[in-house]
Amino acid sequence: GLKRHCEELNLDFLVSPFCIEACKKLSEIGLKTFKIGSGELDNYLLLDTINEIGEKVILSSGLSNYEDLDNAINRFNKIEKQNISLLQCTTSYPTLPNQWGLNNIKLFKEKFKNINIGYSDHSGQIYSSLAAISMGAEVIEFHVVFDKEMFGPDSKSSLTIPEVKTLVDGGNKIYESIQNPL
Repeated sequence: GLKRHCEELNLDFLVSPFCIEACKKLSEIGLKTFKIGSGELDNYLLLDTINEIGEKVILSSGLSNYEDLDNAINRFNKIEKQNISLLQCTTSYPTLPNQWGLNNIKLFKEKFKNINIGYSDHSGQIYSSLAAISMGAEVIEFHVVFDKEMFGPDSKSSLTIPEVKTLVDGGNKIYESIQNPL
């Protein structure tokens, strides 16, 4: 039902599975892109399952080091490199400016050639994502909530719908500017 609703709104349906059974069920409904949370980067059974059934993968780096990232990326030998995205992520909710780790975007671009580098934001504000876009992030992930006062562990580290609209507008303008230097 959620996938169908996303399709009706022309949105991509994306899920972070945490077990092989979930991967199989998601594949059965036509999911081709899988988001892998940083806590699952050493779950090689899960990664291998996604490698077999997926076409695209988005990896979060939050709880990992370079060896973990290398090992995870190398497991995706059936998925074309341009269909792999690696997100700079800090596993802290909400993430403070001194924790954003935006410097890792450049480091990831240098170390992990031929894959997309992006940013996973948990700050609860639009500033870090806009900065990440200006630094060349190609993918931005964030959490969305209707009201930051709602109950839940992610509410304070999420964006509201109006903030998402502002982020998309600003991100598009920054991207256009970068693509058209004077």
